[in-house]
Amino acid sequence: MKFNRAIAGILAVCSVISLSACSGSDTTQESQQQTTASDTSSVDDDIRNPVDVSNISLDVTENDIEPAELSYLGVYDLTVAGDIKPAYKYFQENYDCSIKAKIVGSDAIQPRLTAMIASDESPDLIDYSENVFPLMMSKSMLTPLDDYIDLSSPQWSGLEQYINKYKWGGHNYYYPWNFTASPYFLIYNRGLFSELNLPDPKELYDSGDWDWDALKGILQDFVDSEEGRNGLYGYTATSFFDSTGVPLISIDENGMLESNLVDANIERAANFMQDLKREELTITPTDYINVSKEPIVEGMSAFQAMGTWIITDYSKLMTKDPSLDIFFVPFPRDPQADKYYVTMNAFGYLVPAGAKHVEQATVFINCCRLSKTDEALIETTKESIMKDKEYTEEQYDFLIGFENIDDYNGVVDEPYGMDTESADVLRQMIDNVVFTMGDTELNAKSWTQMREENSGVINAQVEYYNGLITNSNGIAPSDSSEAA
Repeated sequence: MKFNRAIAGILAVCSVISLSACSGSDTTQESQQQTTASDTSSVDDDIRNPVDVSNISLDVTENDIEPAELSYLGVYDLTVAGDIKPAYKYFQENYDCSIKAKIVGSDAIQPRLTAMIASDESPDLIDYSENVFPLMMSKSMLTPLDDYIDLSSPQWSGLEQYINKYKWGGHNYYYPWNFTASPYFLIYNRGLFSELNLPDPKELYDSGDWDWDALKGILQDFVDSEEGRNGLYGYTATSFFDSTGVPLISIDENGMLESNLVDANIERAANFMQDLKREELTITPTDYINVSKEPIVEGMSAFQAMGTWIITDYSKLMTKDPSLDIFFVPFPRDPQADKYYVTMNAFGYLVPAGAKHVEQATVFINCCRLSKTDEALIETTKESIMKDKEYTEEQYDFLIGFENIDDYNGVVDEPYGMDTESADVLRQMIDNVVFTMGDTELNAKSWTQMREENSGVINAQVEYYNGLITNSNGIAPSDSSEAA
């Protein structure tokens, strides 16, 4: 695999849910925009998206599984999501198990879980969120799954080294079942680009000419204050950093974290983004939020940078209005990098400490992974996705190609995994490097200035967690502060 392994804690990467990634902006979790936090009892939608798994037979486990109702704490209803539903239906029909979903924003998972563990009401499944590694792992909030999931099983083939990067205290807690290169895209109005005689970014990508310079040229040609056209908005900075091939925080062969804030490539990407900001080619939305679709549909903005989940919204708009032609491309290549690097993301579920149905939960995780490896389940899942998300064949084929992660040079960046203070520092720096953030003092500062002023906080956390990583049991001392 061509992974630049950097599983650590300081850039915003939200969970990927098969073909629906999570990201909102560098400060706003997409999951909070996507769903209203609530406790729900899921109702399977067999009228809108019927799923038949009767012809599917999976080799999941040799054990007899007791029927159970599992509880799930996460950002979406996994029992009806088009890309999860076939795996869930198989789990439901073959093991007589169901899942009750409690829907919360991504940043609410840890506090809600903390309270549920304390009251002996732990859910059986939670989403991987940005602070699972290393923060939640250091707090003994999760159940090790080594005894329940066999990495030698065919569905996990080729993923062992990657999964083992998430080890804590010698145990595996996290078995991501979905891997996606480029979980973030630049969405644009292809029909409008054609009317304006602008180059089609997808054609530039196909020809190998899609790089930072090509993007900047399109933005310069598109932006027109008299016509009310502005440039780029959404979740932006981390993907530019990653395109250099260097994440802000990396993990070495010994599992130790290392800050790359002073790396020349990071500095170069920051300077490029600050140039876009100075030339007013990026916009911090005031009349609409980062997940708003109107700027693209109505031709007000050149690009929206967002997780793949929002493509579903555009595809449904195109179904209603066939005159719309909205498409998307991955972030452009860094013209000075040795390869075309893209953000790589993994998504899956974890089993919290105190869960009552650990074995059943891991059977479900295996079913989800088999939706990526079993041919019959893959085809059923595609049918479910196409009905649920209303993708065109062009959209589906382009998106699914990014799950062939061996074909890409993926950079893994999970920068908000440590304490709240360091995460907030990074958010402010990342936002400011590409957007004008109101009248804040940061707007006048360069990346170098912000880095020098704030690197002490981040480096302290790197050292703190490196100390925990070297600890044989991976648990913070009981008298440690809440820095973690």
